[in-house]
Amino acid sequence: MTKQSRRHHRHDDYGGGYEVAAALMDGPRTLEEIVDHFETFLRRVGFLANFSSDWRQGMGDLRENLAKTLENLVRQGWVMREGERYALTDEGRPHGQKVLAEIQRTGRWLTAVAHPEAVSVASLAVHLGLAAIKLPAGLLSGSVGLLNDALDTLLDGLSSLLVWAGFRFDRERQVNVVLVVLMLATGVLTFYHAVERFFVPFEPEVDAFTFVATLVSAALCGLLYLYQRFVGVNSGSLALITQSVDSRNHVIVAASVTAGLIAARVRFPLLDTLVGLAVAVLILKSAVELAVEVWRAMGEEEVDLAHYGVPLGERYDAFRDDQLRDWMLYAVREGQATTRAQLDARAQDALDFRDHPTLRALGLASDPGAADRITRCVDELIEKGLLVEGEGLSLSEAGKARLRKRLNPRRSRDGRSSRHGHRRDRAQRR
Repeated sequence: MTKQSRRHHRHDDYGGGYEVAAALMDGPRTLEEIVDHFETFLRRVGFLANFSSDWRQGMGDLRENLAKTLENLVRQGWVMREGERYALTDEGRPHGQKVLAEIQRTGRWLTAVAHPEAVSVASLAVHLGLAAIKLPAGLLSGSVGLLNDALDTLLDGLSSLLVWAGFRFDRERQVNVVLVVLMLATGVLTFYHAVERFFVPFEPEVDAFTFVATLVSAALCGLLYLYQRFVGVNSGSLALITQSVDSRNHVIVAASVTAGLIAARVRFPLLDTLVGLAVAVLILKSAVELAVEVWRAMGEEEVDLAHYGVPLGERYDAFRDDQLRDWMLYAVREGQATTRAQLDARAQDALDFRDHPTLRALGLASDPGAADRITRCVDELIEKGLLVEGEGLSLSEAGKARLRKRLNPRRSRDGRSSRHGHRRDRAQRR
């Protein structure tokens, strides 16, 4: 075998072995423990209902693939077998260290990206870039909606600079006040220009550049909104929440401006003026709402940012809770937990990722809200009558029925398909 073919052979057979090497960095493990190492990635993102037939089939395939990978690593000399356990050799340990070092670099990068200062720098760059696109487009077309949006974007660039300074010099509270004042001023100014157009009509010119500028603005502001909102909520930064509201407004503005440009194209320029007026009202409304939050924060009142969640975040949280509740029902049914204390302990253990070397390297080993989730899910199971709490815990008939559905989802789907098929056959015979 040539050197090149050996290199190619190693890449094909042992590419998946790097994560196996990382899994063995904390010491020898059995095949089942290595399978659990990979399954833990799924548990970390919320997939806990690991008892259904579909899941078992998927885990069976994973176990088979990992067994082959381990055999290859033993032949390669990275891993040695000690009874039922596998351990890294002196040759394999550097590969595990290498992959963990790379993952740690990724973790540090993710931490840096999720820092409020990084968000403010990214926001400044995006706003300056958008202003450079939208301002010429607004001037060329004469669209009051697009001009107002371009002016607001320039002020957003200044806001981003202020937010960065607030984080850097620990003046976030003062920056919050300035941001709200700027948003109010922008709303008043855009409202004035929109009203002025009622008395000084102007028909905007529409071209491809104007449409492209508007669409690019919508796309970038949408992504920026998600970024600012996610980091703002997780870091508890009202300044970033304020900026995310402004970015969301830009997405709505871009859609409205597009409608105004289309109206101008069909010779109905009044709609553009109405769009500018609606934009001004939207900005003013957002500014007033945020002013109330800033006032509360200035008065040392604790501000609840929970209602500023990321879109689809509530659905994701509901999915995770649903998975955890199903897992709890299964644990009770199998006798793995017969009391509430035992169920709490088993759930805490399932959501404890501190022994996972890769998640530790990524900085994702902790789940701060796990205890509250566990308590809430057990309470809901009892309140809904799926779990019965007496001398111990047991499943009600409703709980057993729900679990049967989760255990064999494919059979349930096939059963429905078969019934539908029989109905179709009977209808055709008639």
